Amino acid sequence: MISRKELVKKAKNNLKRHYWIFVAICLVAAFIGTEYKETLETFALRSNEDYSDDEESSSSVAIVNSNIDEISNNAVFEAIGSVITGDEDFGKLQADEKVSEAKKNATDVLGRNRGVLAAVINNITSGGIVFTFVDTIIALIGSKKIAVMSLIIIALLIYVFLTFFIKKAYLVISRRIILEGRIYDKVEPGKFMFLIRVKRWCKTAWVLFVTTVYTWAWSLTIVGLFIKPFSYLLVPYILAENPDLKANEAITLSRRMMKGYKFKAFLYGLSFLGWECLSYLTIGIVGILFVNPFMATFYAEFYVAVRNRAKAAGIEGMELLNDRFLYEKASEDELKREYAFVYEHMHEEEPVLDIEDYNFAGIRRLRKLRIFLANTFGIIIFNSRNELEFEEKKKDILKMRKLKDEATGVVYPSRLFTLKEKRIELENTVYMRNYSILSIIMIFFVLSIAGWMWEVLFHLITKHTLVNRGVLHGPWLPIYGSGAVLILMLLKKLRNRPLMQFIASMVLCGVIEYATSVILELLCNRRWWSYKGYFLNINGRVCAEGLLVFGIGGMMIVYFIAPLLDNYFRK
Repeated sequence: MISRKELVKKAKNNLKRHYWIFVAICLVAAFIGTEYKETLETFALRSNEDYSDDEESSSSVAIVNSNIDEISNNAVFEAIGSVITGDEDFGKLQADEKVSEAKKNATDVLGRNRGVLAAVINNITSGGIVFTFVDTIIALIGSKKIAVMSLIIIALLIYVFLTFFIKKAYLVISRRIILEGRIYDKVEPGKFMFLIRVKRWCKTAWVLFVTTVYTWAWSLTIVGLFIKPFSYLLVPYILAENPDLKANEAITLSRRMMKGYKFKAFLYGLSFLGWECLSYLTIGIVGILFVNPFMATFYAEFYVAVRNRAKAAGIEGMELLNDRFLYEKASEDELKREYAFVYEHMHEEEPVLDIEDYNFAGIRRLRKLRIFLANTFGIIIFNSRNELEFEEKKKDILKMRKLKDEATGVVYPSRLFTLKEKRIELENTVYMRNYSILSIIMIFFVLSIAGWMWEVLFHLITKHTLVNRGVLHGPWLPIYGSGAVLILMLLKKLRNRPLMQFIASMVLCGVIEYATSVILELLCNRRWWSYKGYFLNINGRVCAEGLLVFGIGGMMIVYFIAPLLDNYFRK
């Protein structure tokens, strides 16, 4: 008998060791509609006061309520149906009414009715995107039949991709991360690319598609409607352990393993009702911060317990679940055999790279200034040969640090996995690098132009007019380039602390945007933008939605965009 008390104890221990990453995993699952959607939907219970200003009404839009399963699918399918039946005018009228109703009654988390997310969500959830697509195809080709056929094919492909390659596949990835967290002290961020690295993304999506078809078919019967979801409950866990299984192998194995445990799983689900009610009463806050990650770790422990009993009982097919190191650490002999080249350097101290040890070109009297700029702001005058050597040593240190963690059992030993992972050399984009003055200037202009293109494109889509965004002549918005450069320079010391980098990026960009708004208003005697009506705005100059985007953008710039641009500029 599987004791709930024992499962709860193990689940809490696992959650305590990896709390923040598990919270993040569940929050992402809720946002993309994979699971835990009801947590975010409780935000819709908040009362919303009507607000209006000189520009437009600022009622909210249903960002949280717009999960693909329950709202957008219905609206999109209705819109497609109206196109197929030739009743576009009525369909367009319905779409407009849905947008108006959403703006009037619904509530949201990050924005109101004037944000990027709001515009995208309204267009999708109302079905308006369908009519935009059809009108565009007809204008280009002149054939309504081709437009309708294209619509059906594209809609089907998008639905399949979002449902099975994103939402369902994320189930497997999240299960894998949580299972590894049970045993190992660290969970490698690269595990979010798990299915791609083992080259089983498409195969996993197919298995999940077949599972969904089986579940739907059984739901047409009274018995199957209630029983089969529990029979197939373990499929994502099975795929997380062995993504090389065929569809019928994974489904059959889950059904055999759950024999005798389906009612137990049902009772476990009921046992969380109290926590879910508490989450409901706290507008989802308790759910986000505790209930969701706790449930995720609990069911991971449930799977492990069922798996152990199935192994002991010799259930047919259990030999396919052979990832031993997902449940116990490899012995020292096994690790030494696979990571022999790492053990040769295991006791060597990690080299301490100091830019002072490199003889950079330039005037000797300015050496101290160059060292200060490099250490504090990550800026150098030239990309010299010594600087390139310095970056290569950084990359080697980062790679060896990861391998040592695997060789010592701190993280899962990927070289002992049953399927050899594809080696993606992410170390080529070393984020702790120093940037030359020329690279900084080029990054400034590239991102200033990219920001201008983004704003012009978004304004064209939402307002249907082409305008030159910003206050300057030419295709660039310096606020984007300035923010990127200041993030690289002022936050250099935080690059090896991603959470602090994210928070600091939001704060820094918020200060820049607020100051720019004030300065432009004083110089030009007008407001160039206003976030009044946005959720958590400060005097209409900055808002929560914008700061969140700045934080995400700052992370992408530091860890991905800037290093790649710098690699290109060095050539």
